[in-house]
Amino acid sequence: MYLIGGGRVVTRDSSVPFIENGAVAIDGAVIKKVGGSDELKAEFPDAKFIDARGGVIMPGLINAHAHLYCSLLRGLALPDHKPTSHYQNLCGRSWRLDRELGFRDVVNSAYAGAIECIKNGVTTVFDHHASYKGVPGTLMAIAGVIERAGIRASLCYETSHRCGFLSCSEAIAENESFIDFCGAYDKGGLRAMFGLHAPFTLSDFDIEDCVRRNGGRVGFHVHVSESLDDSFVCMHNYGKSPIKRLLDLGVLGENTILAHCVHTSPEEWDIIASSGAFTVNNPQSNLSNAVGTADVLGMLERGVRAGLGTDSFTYDMIESARAFVTAQRSRSGRSYVGLSEAAKLLFENNASFASRIFGAEIGVLKPGAQADVIVMDYTPFTRFDGETSDAHIIFGMSGRNCITTMAAGKLLMLDRKLLTLNESKLSETISADTDALWARISDAGKGSWLPSFSIIEPTENE
Repeated sequence: MYLIGGGRVVTRDSSVPFIENGAVAIDGAVIKKVGGSDELKAEFPDAKFIDARGGVIMPGLINAHAHLYCSLLRGLALPDHKPTSHYQNLCGRSWRLDRELGFRDVVNSAYAGAIECIKNGVTTVFDHHASYKGVPGTLMAIAGVIERAGIRASLCYETSHRCGFLSCSEAIAENESFIDFCGAYDKGGLRAMFGLHAPFTLSDFDIEDCVRRNGGRVGFHVHVSESLDDSFVCMHNYGKSPIKRLLDLGVLGENTILAHCVHTSPEEWDIIASSGAFTVNNPQSNLSNAVGTADVLGMLERGVRAGLGTDSFTYDMIESARAFVTAQRSRSGRSYVGLSEAAKLLFENNASFASRIFGAEIGVLKPGAQADVIVMDYTPFTRFDGETSDAHIIFGMSGRNCITTMAAGKLLMLDRKLLTLNESKLSETISADTDALWARISDAGKGSWLPSFSIIEPTENE
């Protein structure tokens, strides 16, 4: 049994939202009690005490959309890569990476991403994987790393027709195989979703096959309208928006993630809201890729459930929340909006969706909830209490303030030392292997590569 105490506790439990000098008692994978630090010390004298030393004790963070494999892109320079559209950016960078990822690279990227999650206080991640150099078995390999690291993850494979029919079929089979595995074996920290790339890289036949093979067992995890490419191609080829197309093909639902949704209309927001699908905003990635800023404030007003991710631009969810505030203020021209919405997305909506998918209460410190607890080394110079804690966290902290991370009652990091993974050894191995990967990516860019499908299909008049 553990007792994490001696700090300010931000519970996310509306009945007791804040405790000035509090503690969390953990018994196995769940929280037994939350209360005053001195009180719980007396009640549980035999518990192993972890001293927060005046820091902030709060629930582990949740990343609702990430690509662990993109961990291996950090630091890579591509002098030949000067895209003038998002489609060119995908062809020249992201798709060059996933076409060169070997099985060892997949494992390395999962370790690198898991380490970053733990060090930034992220205990739950919704990952969206692609590695078209070798598809079969990759999700199981990632799952093995996730279990060793100790974090919680929802995994899927990014189905796309961009590398041809065979690769698309392999991706569908990989999703189906992992869904079967998670259905047969109750792995509390693992869940499956069915992964789809943006609708513009999939035919109706592809999507219908995915829906049929899924059979309603899990939700879909889809890139949608990240750029105008998706909207334009879907309207040109199918006469309907990406959201309407996904609705008609049976993809939308309460367990489905719609990542990005930058270029969606109020009419599409109504469809999303009615379906109960969960949109995930990735502000830094969208800004970096020059695709625009989603009108999340407008979506929320229309009843859309929205959450926050990073698209693996970073693993720091607090940094992502801060970027969300500034991006929404810039987009709306209103300097007073964004903070409460960022807190809602990160602390409330992400937690609600994760709890639904994993079938356990996540993202709150209360008796019976999952023992996902982090300690942030943060000493404020101004008042820190239940009213000001969100502003302190979003504007005053970063993920690297995290000094202790626990997921489902298992200590993953204590006083910034990783306990489940050997960071120095893994860093050395991954770095050496990635040099060869980068060389392959650079060589792949010397010729012109485009996907094997035609994005624009001719109409009868063309």
